[in-house]
Parts: sequence; C-alpha cells; structure tokens
Amino acid sequence: MGRTGPLGFLGADVLVKLLGALCLRPRLGDRPRKLDEQCHWGDYQDERSERRGLPMVCLVRPPENGDVLAAVAERLKTAKPQGSIRYARPELSRYEGRDATGPATVGSVTVVRDILRDARKQLGDSATAHTSRVPFPLFDLVYWLMLQDYDGRDDPDGVLRRAIRRISLAERFSSSAEETVKQLPENQGIWKVFSLLVRGLTLLTFRIAVTGRVPVLSGRYRWFLRQPHLAPEMSGSFVRFARRLTDGQWQEEAPEYVCRLLLNAFLEDLRRAYRLRPWRVWRRRRMTYPVLLLDEVSVGNGGYRLMELVNSVRNQVGRFDPLLVISASPAPPPELEQSPHRPQFQAAQARAAYVAWQNQLERDRRERRPTAWYLPIGVRPPSDDDEPKVRQMLQTLGSDYRFRRQVRPPWWASRWTRIGVPVLVVALVAGFVAYRTQDTYAQHCGSDNPWLTWTGSECVGTTDGSQDVFQPSDATIRQVEAVVLDQNHRAERLHEAHPERPYITLVVLEALTSSNNVAEGLTTERESLEGFAVAQLRQLNAPGSADPIVRLLIANAGRNMREGVRVANQLRQQAQQDSSIVGVVGLDISSEPTQRTIAALTNAGLPMVASTLSADPLADLNPMYFQVTPQNRREAAVAAGFAEQLPGPKVVRVYYSDDDADVYSTNLRDDVLKSFRDKGFQAEGRAFTPDGGLGGPPSHVRYGETLLGNAGAAGRDTCSYDGMAFFAGRGVPDFGQFLGSAAQCGSRATVIGDDDVTRFVADQGERRRNRALPYYYLSFATAPVNEPGGVALDFYKTLDETLFPFERTPEGRSYDGHAALAYDAAQVMIVAAAYLRETAAEIPVTPGAIWREITAIHTSRPGTEQVNKYLEGVTGTIDFGGDISRNVPQNKPVAVMGVAGGEVDKSVHGFCGAADGPTSDTWCPPDP
Repeated sequence: MGRTGPLGFLGADVLVKLLGALCLRPRLGDRPRKLDEQCHWGDYQDERSERRGLPMVCLVRPPENGDVLAAVAERLKTAKPQGSIRYARPELSRYEGRDATGPATVGSVTVVRDILRDARKQLGDSATAHTSRVPFPLFDLVYWLMLQDYDGRDDPDGVLRRAIRRISLAERFSSSAEETVKQLPENQGIWKVFSLLVRGLTLLTFRIAVTGRVPVLSGRYRWFLRQPHLAPEMSGSFVRFARRLTDGQWQEEAPEYVCRLLLNAFLEDLRRAYRLRPWRVWRRRRMTYPVLLLDEVSVGNGGYRLMELVNSVRNQVGRFDPLLVISASPAPPPELEQSPHRPQFQAAQARAAYVAWQNQLERDRRERRPTAWYLPIGVRPPSDDDEPKVRQMLQTLGSDYRFRRQVRPPWWASRWTRIGVPVLVVALVAGFVAYRTQDTYAQHCGSDNPWLTWTGSECVGTTDGSQDVFQPSDATIRQVEAVVLDQNHRAERLHEAHPERPYITLVVLEALTSSNNVAEGLTTERESLEGFAVAQLRQLNAPGSADPIVRLLIANAGRNMREGVRVANQLRQQAQQDSSIVGVVGLDISSEPTQRTIAALTNAGLPMVASTLSADPLADLNPMYFQVTPQNRREAAVAAGFAEQLPGPKVVRVYYSDDDADVYSTNLRDDVLKSFRDKGFQAEGRAFTPDGGLGGPPSHVRYGETLLGNAGAAGRDTCSYDGMAFFAGRGVPDFGQFLGSAAQCGSRATVIGDDDVTRFVADQGERRRNRALPYYYLSFATAPVNEPGGVALDFYKTLDETLFPFERTPEGRSYDGHAALAYDAAQVMIVAAAYLRETAAEIPVTPGAIWREITAIHTSRPGTEQVNKYLEGVTGTIDFGGDISRNVPQNKPVAVMGVAGGEVDKSVHGFCGAADGPTSDTWCPPDP
C-alpha cells in the first residue's frame, strides 16, 4: 500500500471519476455520451451504435498499490444513494492453478463456470441494491445441466426432459394447484377434475415449449437454439441440445465454445434484466451498470481467460451487454503485451484513454482484434515531489460516489410514469368507453337495442317486448308486453323445430306515447296489442304445415305518430337485415304524420293493414295500404241514417278540430256534412282549437262555419241548442272537455261521437267523470257486452281467459273493440301468408307476395272455380271485393253504441254491415 493509501497515486481522482461515469447509465438508451474534462457525461449523445458498449478497464498497478481494487469496491459499496450500484468481486485466488496458457481445456471450462457462478451470486442476490433483483435463468439452466449425469441410463433424453419439467415454472404451477386441491374436502370432485385439467394443460404446454421453436411460449429454451455457440442446429430440439451440456457430454464439446456459451448466457441474462418489457411496468429502469471486479488476474486463476472470453463474445455476438469489467494486476493481460498499436495511458490520462478506446472500437471490432474491448490504464506510485499533490487530491476526492439525482430515471421513463400513463390511458379509454356506452345506452333508451332511439322527449323504434316502449306505462301494459315477449321466444323455438312452416314477423306500429301523459290514455293501444297477441297465439297452436308462425315487433311512432317517418325508414333497414319482416299492422290516428308514415312504408316496400284508421285519403292514395275498418264516408252515412231515426229537429252541428294535420277530423267533417244534408238536415260546421293538436296549421273555415275556442268552448256552444251535435274531433282529450262543458250548462243536444270517441270510452276514469250527459258514439267493433258467438267466441275466450284475465274485470273491459280490430288486421296478413302455400309450398313469403295475396281475400265470383276466400273476422266480414285497387273491405260493419250515467249500454243502438251474427238495420245506407 502506498504512503497515502490504496488511491495514493497521481490521477486517482480522474480514474475514480471515469469509473463512476462508466457505472452510470445514460438517461435514454445505452449509447454513451461524451465526457467533459472532469469525466462527467456531456449534454449530447453519440448516435453511432458501433460505439455502444462498456470497456474492460485493465488497471496495471505496482505491488504497493495492490489494494486499489479494494478501494474501488468500497466506493461502489458506499455509493449514494445506498445500494445504487451492484458489483461482484470473486476471489480469484481460490482458483489459482486451474488454468494455463494456450487453448481452452476442460479445466478452463470449470474455472470460468465457477467464477461466473460466484459473480452470479453476488450480482443476483445483492441485499444492498435498492432495485429489483437480477435473475440469471439462462446461466442457471446451463450450470444445472453441466452437473447432471445421465450417461448409461435408458432413454436419457426422456429422463432429462422430465428433470427439466420438475424445475420448470409449469411444474411449480401444477404442483401448487394439486396441493390446493388436497386441502379441499373429499366431496369436492369438481376441483379434482380441475386439478387434472391443469396438470394436463401444463404438461402439454411444457412439451410444446421445450421444443424451443415456439416464439414466446418456448421462452428461455428458444434462446439456446438461436445462440451462435456449439452449433445448436445439430440438435434439432432443446432437449437434445441440453443433453450435450450434461456431465460426461459437455467434455466432448470444444472447450472454447462451452466457455463462450456459459459467458454469453450470463451476459444475456444481464441484457434481459436491463431491458424494460411493456408488461413489467412495475420495475424501475436500472440507472447504473453492474460491475465485475477481477483482482489479481492471472493466467492460472482463469481471470485472463474470462476477460479473453468477454472480448471474443462481444466481437462475435455484437450485442450490448450492461457489464463493466474492472481488472487489476501487476502486468497487463497477455493480449495487450502483444498489441503495440494500443497506446499506454496513466491514471491521470484516464479520460483521454477512454476517448481513444471509444474512437478505436469500431475498427477493432471489424478486425475482430483480441484487444478490442480492453482499456489499459497504468497506475504508478507518486514520487516524493508528487506527494503534496496526491494528499490534496485525496482531500477533494471524497470517500464514495454520490450520484444524487443521476441514478433516477427521467420522469417520462420512471416506474410511476410507466405505471401511471397506462393506468391513465386505460382509465381514459375506460371512461370514454363507459361514456360512449352510457351515451349509446341513453341514445337507445337505456338498452342495447339498436332499433330504439331516444329523441330527447320519448323513446321510439321497435322491440320484441323486452323493452317497454309505452310511455308512460303501468303494470297491465308491462304484462301484455311480457306475453308478447314470451310468445316471440316460443315462435323462434317453433321455427327451429318446424322450418317447413312459413315464419313471418309483423310490426305493430302505433303511437305508444300517451297524448295526455297518463297510462290510461294508451288503453286502446294496449288493447290493440292484446288483439295481435291473440292472433299470434292462435298461430303458435295451429297444427298445419302451411300455417304461418308469427313473431311480433312492437314499434312506437311517437306522440301522435310524429316520429312515424323516422321509424318507417328504420324499418326499411331492419327488413333488409331480417327477411322475416313481411308487413306492418296497427297504425294510429288518421293524420298528416300518419299519411307521411304510410308513404315512407310504401317506399320501403312494406304492406300495411291498419286496424282503426278510417280517413278516406289513406286508402284512396296508397296502394300498399289496407285497412279492416270502413272509411269515413261509410261512417258518416251510417251516422246520418241513425240520426234520421231519432226524434227532434233535423238540424246538426258538426264540431271538428281546427288543425289541417288532423286529416281524420277535417275529412270526417266533410263526409258528415254531406251525408246529413243528403238526408235533409240543416248542417253547419263548428271548428274548435284542439288541446295540443297534431302540429298542423289551422284548417280553412268552409261552408260558413263558426270558429270557436277550445273543445270546452265547443261544448258550451250546445247549451241553448236542442238539435244534433256530431263530434268529429279526437276522443282524447278533446271529447272529455267538450262533454264536460256541455253537461255543466245542462245542454239538451243529442250528442253523437265519431269512432275516435271509443278511445275516450275505453278510459274508464275519463268516462265516469262525465256521467251527467248521455251520448251515442260510432264503433267499428263491438266488445262482447252480451255472450259472443261464432268467431268472436274463440277470440274473446282466448283474450279473457287464456292470455289476459284482467280484461274480464269491470276495470279491464273498455268496450272499444280495438283488440278485435287488431286481431282482424293481423289475420289479414296471416291469411295472405297462408294463401301463398296453398298451391306451391316453395313460394317465398316476402312483403311483395303478401301484398299481392291480400287482394285475393274476397268472395268467389259466379262462374269461376275460385274457392270462397273471404275472411270472417271478429269485427265482421273482410272482403276486398277482388278489385286490386280496393283497399277497404266491402260493407264493413259500423255500430252505434250508447253511454248513459258514465256506463256503456249493453245493447247496440244501431248496426250496419256484413257480419256472422247481427244483421243490418233496415235504415242502413248502402255500402259506398
């Protein structure tokens, strides 16, 4: 030891700073940056990858400086922050005499293996390092294989494979699962089966992985078949290659390449430990390189052999490895003695020595020189004249390395950033997905049904009954929807079991948003759906192979059908995706929005059968539209004929809605005025402003009509009037206001309501709030106030007893007949589909074919061979007359009903039309 300690030599400060700088990893990548005059890293990085690498610093020191490497080790140990540098210092003196000069031998292999094993323990199991431990799976596997002896055994490859499996992760996982199952009670058979499945899966996975040829799955086994030593292609699989590394076999290989394999496995483990994988976000970026200190290196202890191998492997492999090798010996390595081109530098010139080595590295590697990675630096003791300089240097040098913030990765590469950024990205993506999902759910009325749309005030679109589109709804409505949903599921199962039967989907399209914002305002729509459900059940129970199986879709066209065009366009797309959709039934409110909806459905190629619509223009102008109700002109003629039979003056006032969008009201006004005048009545029109209206402009006042206020004002207009008052407006809510105001002033007028008043009659709450004034109303279908017979018997028995028992109660019965009308509308579609299979079973059931067959529902003509094909409906005979331009049944019944004291009369006051039951009154007008 020198007079001033192990670092008591000139240039010790420069050397110590260089070694500290080499230990420090760049903040980005592994390319070293240039050094300043104080051996600190500069601000810019050398971009040439050929210069990337760490040298082997060879300290050539005199005997009196024998502890120089011990001093370096002490500085690495006490570096600040604590444990920031990993280092290993194998005791090479233990291996003295186990190696010699010349080519590598078996002894060279064992000494290199043991030195690396010692270094692996110190680097991998460092208790002082504050970063995660460094694993050495490749080196450990090679070391383990070299200790195994399978010579002389039967099937050595199979025995070796099983031994490798016992030390593999798959076996440990399988054993853990087995031990867990053993802790369970005896009767837990399912877990034992699970344990067997786990063991079978791990065994299969291991057999695939151990081939060494499957990316990712083969893991470390794949590396051995791709490294350049010992010609792995001769083995074919990892097990055969591993067999060559067992005791008794590796001695037959070239010792030089066995040594290289050992060292390359050791360096590859370091490379992988310093490589940040995306899935290892919890690991910190290592900011210092591990250091291997080789003291008293010589030919006999394997130190020089190891350094020679490092140089050879780095030249051959060409990959960066994060290992800084520092050796110390009285003489330079033998290779350096034979390399006069390599300049000699002293410790004070350590920086210049490193720069010169870095500039020469590219050329030396290309020439594969045995000294390419050596950086020799001389250490000489100070003279007496240098002693004051050395003492002053030692005072300023300090006792350890203080890296401070330099060992911390940049914020964008820190562990918390690598954890936080993915977490933040995942959170943002999850939040965006949740927001979009919630937004999508909100757009689709809180469901995953793409055919439902939230408009901002109501839910429109189609559903199979799994979503509630009635707005508002109640328990009775939801019960009806549940029945439809259940029958839809039955229809799907029946279709799978009997694919030979026609399978059709009917879309029930109505205004399912209440106009008065209460569920009772949707009573007629609910009862219409009940009628469709009865028709569906009848087909589910039908035994014939030609009887269609019916599936129903419930569609809401919005309040007063205002969203009908949107839903019709949607149905066009839905029908393109679902070929079973053959037509639309139901429809609601003869209005301008309904006319546009019918036009849109016609353009979509979907035939329609309306259950309650009656305005004359609907059937006159739309060829794909049909209805089971009579037109307004027929209703007006029946009303005039009935009024003619009543006592009193022959005068009539027609109260109608002052809204051009209400096609029904304005059209009925014209028809009623004409029919009553034809009967000799003095008739005049009185317009009133509807409550809410349908969104159209005021209608034009004709025939000298009077324009009143709202429906209440129209009711008060009858106070001093004792003639006929025909209400041609909407039953809900206008007729209630009209009737209430007329009753308050004791009106003596004979009130006759149009067929839309059936909606008011169906709402028992509204009907019973107006008990003072009796009135008549026209109906296209009479509910069974008496015991029904014929077709109606089967219908109402199914309706009241099988599907909807609540209809038998006074609260359930509405007397409006809408269920029967809906049933008949569905029957028109169903019969048309059945007609397609009467002559040729292979005719596809399409919307166009259904439209054509609807016109075939008529009575046979005299002299023809046609079978009688009219339809006897619940609401009367449905016969389209055989005229392709006729879309309304002939002589369809119209009944005159009465209400007194808020209750519906049990008798029919008038009946006109063809039906299997009541006969037409003598005063009935002819069918127009």
